[in-house]
Amino acid sequence: MKNEDVVRLFDVYADDLYRFAVYYTGSKHDAEDIVQDVFLKLLDERVATKPGKEKTYLFTMTANSCRDYFRSASRQKDVDLESAENELQYFDDFNERNKAVYDELMNLDGQFRMPIYLHYYAGYSYKDIAGILKISESAVAVRINRGKAKMRIGLEEYL
Repeated sequence: MKNEDVVRLFDVYADDLYRFAVYYTGSKHDAEDIVQDVFLKLLDERVATKPGKEKTYLFTMTANSCRDYFRSASRQKDVDLESAENELQYFDDFNERNKAVYDELMNLDGQFRMPIYLHYYAGYSYKDIAGILKISESAVAVRINRGKAKMRIGLEEYL
């Protein structure tokens, strides 16, 4: 892929991919590394995306990189839970309600958190989410419904 194309894709999608990776990993630092790796892979001449399918391709690459990150040997080492908890910081534009929703979303297991993020924040259909996460459409629907039910309990005061 040409450098100009990678720069264009970075300008358009980097923020969305970063937020997705933060929701997936729970860490801003790891999310930055993952998004950087995704765009470095795009610089490889053998990588080509279909016009109009770049967003889905990039989210799939990011999801795969996040899964690889969790499987990596460096991630298997002991993690200081206090420092990991402190990494779950809010984005600059969050108001009190956004912070509450973010906290509830981050407290969900990844199996529920990722489909909810992809559907409600990134705007993907169940079919697209199934492709990105490599699960069935019915599994996407179940995970979204169960995740919303779990979040609803913690957000009762905002409803």
